[in-house]
Amino acid sequence: MSVVAPAERPLVIDSTVLGRLEVPKESVLTFPGGLPGFEGLRRFALVATAFAGVHWLQSVEDAGLAFLLADPFRVVEGYAVELPPGDLAPLGAVDPATPLLVLAIAVIEQGLTATLNLQGPVVINPATRRGRQVVLADATWGMAYPAVLGG
Repeated sequence: MSVVAPAERPLVIDSTVLGRLEVPKESVLTFPGGLPGFEGLRRFALVATAFAGVHWLQSVEDAGLAFLLADPFRVVEGYAVELPPGDLAPLGAVDPATPLLVLAIAVIEQGLTATLNLQGPVVINPATRRGRQVVLADATWGMAYPAVLGG
């Protein structure tokens, strides 16, 4: 006789921004230092949207806090990120070749027009499910780069 482990129930978040969410526990990320301005909040769910490369980062601890994130490599030609070892270590990425997810915080301006914070991307190590927002020394792209999301 074999024993089958019961499936883990999804985490339910009653987001004031996105409504009732049921997210798999493996989509919950830990930000050991929180996010700038929200250092006390450390657990966030990464929630896909209908648009490729666009996600919500919903706080598990504060139902009213959600950030819109976009894959900057899909919408900004030539965007590049170099992360020093000090930014990789908290993510559990000791090898610079570790595949990381880099997303930019988006602010919707009008319709699908947005600005992206390319100087302060959110970096996630999918293997450890840890993330952090880093501030890049290179200010080439800035914190309010105009972009069109979706489509």
